[in-house]
Amino acid sequence: MKVSVIIPTYNRGELLGQAIDSVLRQSIDCHEIIVVDDGSIDDTPERIKSYGEKIRYFRTRNGGPAHARNVGMRMARGKYIAFLDSDDLYYPYKLEVQTRLLDLYPSVAMVYTEFSGFDEEGYWEKDHLRTYHKSAYRSGNVTYGSIFSESVDLLRSGILPESLSGSEPDLRQRRAYFGNIFDACLLNTIVFTNSMMFRRDILPKVGWQNESFPFFEEMEFVLRICRQHNVAFLDIPTYKLRYHPGQISSTATRKESMVAIKIQQYLLRAVKKHAFMDPNYYESHRATIDRQLARLHRAVAVPLLSHEGKSAHTRKYFPNRARRYLAKCRQYGHPEYFLWAVSYGPPVIRRIAFAAMSIWKK
Repeated sequence: MKVSVIIPTYNRGELLGQAIDSVLRQSIDCHEIIVVDDGSIDDTPERIKSYGEKIRYFRTRNGGPAHARNVGMRMARGKYIAFLDSDDLYYPYKLEVQTRLLDLYPSVAMVYTEFSGFDEEGYWEKDHLRTYHKSAYRSGNVTYGSIFSESVDLLRSGILPESLSGSEPDLRQRRAYFGNIFDACLLNTIVFTNSMMFRRDILPKVGWQNESFPFFEEMEFVLRICRQHNVAFLDIPTYKLRYHPGQISSTATRKESMVAIKIQQYLLRAVKKHAFMDPNYYESHRATIDRQLARLHRAVAVPLLSHEGKSAHTRKYFPNRARRYLAKCRQYGHPEYFLWAVSYGPPVIRRIAFAAMSIWKK
């Protein structure tokens, strides 16, 4: 068995079949499909029955994405493991090009790729990584060449199948990049974790995904891989990310504003965990790590200041919480005087201040 494709799902019955079918249409067939139903309450079990022995189906309690992926990894029999969210799709050549790379480069533990973004209303961007992770790539200082220490031409390397180089001529000029990217991952979100494929035999040392992380659990897992191993990046899209109304990022209710705060808090938690894991590493990279930690504390403070509570208590609570994070910015050598002053103003002043900041950025 070459590859185990793990599809965690929760109440995605209407889209799950498309995800499974995209794996069944792969250009190589030496793989297994493991669907882990994370306690769905829709018609997922009934829809799954039509696939019979084409998939391995496991139903578990609702424990979140990390729990579902861990169940799948424990059941995996393949030499390599890949993930697919149940509302997304694979390109037909995904498994072939990634297994080719891992076969050719035994020192590489994990490979991730470029990917495409789409929705049902006609949005399509074939090369979507720089858009998705724009906070890392917008300055122009972060490039694939600066992240990785070496690269090879895909066509000459043997990674790109001849059939694909003929049918997709624009991919002939693409490259594969290699190196240790732990420093880069700690300072920027650069890896699209959905697209990765890794060797199953690294799991005993790397460990499972952290089920206490409801957000950024995949990034924290990738940081552990990158801390210990060399990885690779294929500059060709192999994965299709679907945007739809059910996603957190597409909603803007008061409840979801609290989710946005939680997301930033768990990103901060993941970075702090790895920044301070090795005291010698922290001391030798202190200036860059402190700048990143200040930026991430600010990223939590801003949505806290933007959140407007209904009661007098909550209207005081959120600015007070924000000031705790802003105090950390000062501790790490990057004080936020403007936000600190704004935090003492009423909600209307904060709204005006953030509107002005938005206009200034543009």
